[in-house]
Amino acid sequence: MKKIYTLLAACTLMGTAQAQLFDTTGMAQWPLLINSYETWMEGAFERNRDVNDATDFGWGNYDISTHLISGDSIYIIKTLAGNHKAISIDQISGGVYTVSYSNLDGSQYVTKTLDRSAFNNRNFFYYNMDQEVTKDLEPASQDWDIVFTKFLTYFPGFGGYPVAGVLHNRGVEVSQVEVQAGATATVNDTVQFPMSANISTIGYDWKDAFAGVIYDTLVYYVKDQAGNVNELKLTAYGGSGSGKMVFEVNGQADSISLGSGNAAQAYYSLQAGQQIATNTDNDWDLAFFAQSSFSAIPIRINDVNGVELYVYPKADITHWNTIGLEDEHTDRLISAYPNPAHDHITLSLYTAAGDDYTVRLIHTNGQVVKSVSYDSLNGVQEVKVPTHDMAAGIYILSVQGEHLKASTRIMVQP
Repeated sequence: MKKIYTLLAACTLMGTAQAQLFDTTGMAQWPLLINSYETWMEGAFERNRDVNDATDFGWGNYDISTHLISGDSIYIIKTLAGNHKAISIDQISGGVYTVSYSNLDGSQYVTKTLDRSAFNNRNFFYYNMDQEVTKDLEPASQDWDIVFTKFLTYFPGFGGYPVAGVLHNRGVEVSQVEVQAGATATVNDTVQFPMSANISTIGYDWKDAFAGVIYDTLVYYVKDQAGNVNELKLTAYGGSGSGKMVFEVNGQADSISLGSGNAAQAYYSLQAGQQIATNTDNDWDLAFFAQSSFSAIPIRINDVNGVELYVYPKADITHWNTIGLEDEHTDRLISAYPNPAHDHITLSLYTAAGDDYTVRLIHTNGQVVKSVSYDSLNGVQEVKVPTHDMAAGIYILSVQGEHLKASTRIMVQP
């Protein structure tokens, strides 16, 4: 009887799991995670990465046996719409991200699979969490060298401040040459001012936007993706009312406009000497790296438009297993273990005689990969569901019978 009482106590706790809160008391003092604007390869989700550990990707760890990067952290995110949610990057496998998120009370818990294959000639693809919409907002990576855009710069003691300027693409390098007033810069000056891969080398500080001054002592030499060195001079800025930027590329005058509030992104090819794409859709929360990489898989946030990210310091990714239950009969599902599962997963349930039920394991893409029916007993029973023949990954475990309906999330590993 002692065992049964213990299980019933656990049963009561499981039944209240849906109402469990993510405790965000003191969140204003938690470290804010930010995107890097020195490299595209470090997003806000990588900010707590251990750079001395090659298997640590910030949001998850590489498993040498499964070749998966599996999530290890839960984050709190403020979406573009102003909603606070808990989120985890569960894994990436075969170019498919698995992402879980919910409201802070555990409601509206969803697990999404986001396939990067449709965007593999881009740097990033984008996702709106509240609308559950994936977006294609960039031109092909090989087609552009610089992007005129708005981004954040950080001042000590102040925080992030939005600025308008120029960032450059992966595979592009820039030399910022500073000359005396009236002097002429040449490409030979790049010996004194070496090329840099820092994506904000051009940045925003070629101007004093408040004074309306453009610094004519700054010249940029940009090595494009084809290896050609181009001379770039910024000559005028129309302010945030129009977002117009005037410049010269190899002596040829050109201009772009980001519109009111510098809201757009204008992608420019130096080799072609022209703007090749403009994006005006800023209605997204997350940007997922769309190409394969063995060193970093960045996930960025729409920080310049108000998205915020924090590591949830009070529990790791296994916390989802205590809040993933649904519907009114969850008090009958006592536990599901081990999680992660290897050869099998054991379910402890409280059932009545004749209350037969079915256990299903459902891939996050919606495919039912295993379905097993059981005859129930009167009281607590344990059943083992084999998982040894299943591919590694995240699954929804669903238990359903006439008086029993519950679900939770499990991970299967070899």
